[in-house]
Amino acid sequence: MFELFSEQQRPLSVGEISRHLSIPQPSASMLLRNLRALGYLDYDETGRRYSPTLRLPFLVSWISRRFDRVGLMMPLLERLFRQVGDTVFVGMQNRASAQYILVMKPEQPAMLITSGMHRSLTVSAMGAMLLSLKPDEEIRRWVARCNAEADDPRVQVRTSEYLDRIATIRTNRYAETAGEITPGVGAIAIAIACPLNGTPLAVGVGGTVERLARDRPAIVRALRAIEAHFAAEQGLPHEVNADHGMAAERSARRALFGHRPGALAEQMRPLDRPGVAAR
Repeated sequence: MFELFSEQQRPLSVGEISRHLSIPQPSASMLLRNLRALGYLDYDETGRRYSPTLRLPFLVSWISRRFDRVGLMMPLLERLFRQVGDTVFVGMQNRASAQYILVMKPEQPAMLITSGMHRSLTVSAMGAMLLSLKPDEEIRRWVARCNAEADDPRVQVRTSEYLDRIATIRTNRYAETAGEITPGVGAIAIAIACPLNGTPLAVGVGGTVERLARDRPAIVRALRAIEAHFAAEQGLPHEVNADHGMAAERSARRALFGHRPGALAEQMRPLDRPGVAAR
């Protein structure tokens, strides 16, 4: 629901929320009333619309302060958006999916994605980039899981061919897709360590395959600037092997959160910089 408010950036009625979230209106009404009672939503009696209150940003203000230690991400992403003039996204692994957690789009984007949307790890540029940071044996397990959960044959991949692709990503330090799922639309992505806790994130640019092919060098340079910023601020090398990547990631975590064994174990894998991906 809060992602819907972020996307719409305006007060919303119960009917609108029910329609956008595809939930029954009585269920939406109950959820909204509870959130209003907790102080997360305000209600305009005249317009009969809900909007988030200031309690939300205050609730997560500590996250912004953590990000301040290495430079705010938003100004970097806004600069990237101005440079490329096309869709910019940040994503993370969420089980067997890559999930968009922030999306900036032009008025008429070629890449139709929204914050919160999921893509299979194995078919998206950001998913391939994030998988490239893991050992091959673990990648095999994720490929098997993604193939088993796929409801569309187009998103199933052959393990041997996918590992060949991962090797290329590790060499190039970025990943790219070119219309495999949506004809004519692709993405280019790299990886950074989240300033908050070291979890790998994918940062990418989406657009038409033709545009990405034409402007690939400039797009990769712009993405590299973001990669370099976070690597320098967190004391991480640009290119490290798997063992050094794990050590660097652990150091970043200790610096920000202190040692926390087992935290986010499934997603906090070696930050093996040789592999950075695209959608």
